[in-house]
Amino acid sequence: MRDPPRRVPGVPPHVRLARVNAHGASAPLTRDQIIEAALDLVTREGGNALSMRRVATAVGAAPMSIYRHVRGREELLTLLMDRVIGALPRPDLPVSPRDRLLTLLTWQHERLAERPWIVEVLIRGELAAPSLMWLMEDVYTAWTDCGLTLDQATRAHRIVWVFTFGDLVQRIHPGSPGASQVLGTAPGPAPHMEQLGDRWNPHGGQPHFPGDLIVLVDALISRPGDHHPETATD
Repeated sequence: MRDPPRRVPGVPPHVRLARVNAHGASAPLTRDQIIEAALDLVTREGGNALSMRRVATAVGAAPMSIYRHVRGREELLTLLMDRVIGALPRPDLPVSPRDRLLTLLTWQHERLAERPWIVEVLIRGELAAPSLMWLMEDVYTAWTDCGLTLDQATRAHRIVWVFTFGDLVQRIHPGSPGASQVLGTAPGPAPHMEQLGDRWNPHGGQPHFPGDLIVLVDALISRPGDHHPETATD
């Protein structure tokens, strides 16, 4: 049976100090302990809070000892994302390519919305988790099964990803001004905006993403000829 983590008065419960054996000696630090401590940190405080020094404090080890198990912060983030995403149950997929595509894209949005720290990592464009490769393969298969070429699918998926990513960022950083505040500073009349009220506001509380996703995907599928292959430039 493993020894319980050592506690020190005044140290918060979420800070896990190094384990000791029956003789009082420090037990060897493991990669799993590092990942668990890092996951606890980003779950509580977000991806920007992750540092090797803070993880070392959480496991009761010297910062340099962390580097014996992971090469640096980027590798640790990759391990975290793989640990979390790899453990998620995959969605049941319908037979219809369109419905399959919508199911996959909705699953992706919902899982990321539940884990803002992953979105924060993606905002900086630092890395992608290898455990997401199955999702990308299934998404591109669905696009091509809907009749798009691979080049058309690449552009369509980029458009959908920008839309999805924008919604996720708005969820993490809400706070756009209301229509009344904007109209109060407008240089002239804005009858359409007055009629819309706060419905124009993408930061509004209405769950618009599912319906908007359907409209976007249907538009991209119905007019694949409008999405020209990428052209190389000299």
